[in-house]
Amino acid sequence: MYSSPVSRKELSEHDREHGRRLGDYLAKRRRREAVSAQDLATAAGVSVDTVRSVETGRVATPAFLTVARLAGVLGVSLDDVHSAAVHRTGRRRR
Repeated sequence: MYSSPVSRKELSEHDREHGRRLGDYLAKRRRREAVSAQDLATAAGVSVDTVRSVETGRVATPAFLTVARLAGVLGVSLDDVHSAAVHRTGRRRR
């Protein structure tokens, strides 16, 4: 069985900061909705470790589907999640 190595682009500090802000936004939204990390994970179909990893920014570039599921459970649009993360970093891409 052959498996090729997958190389990942090294993340910039901006990417890492965006991930931290994205996670912070989702964590604040979860707390505002009074949803536990475990309940969010269960409803989104991801592990509680994934929720915690995203919320703390440990995963700077979480999978699109993960973010979409979390946002859906929390009742926020992906545009709102992204805008909050971008706006808070003070940098917008065109």
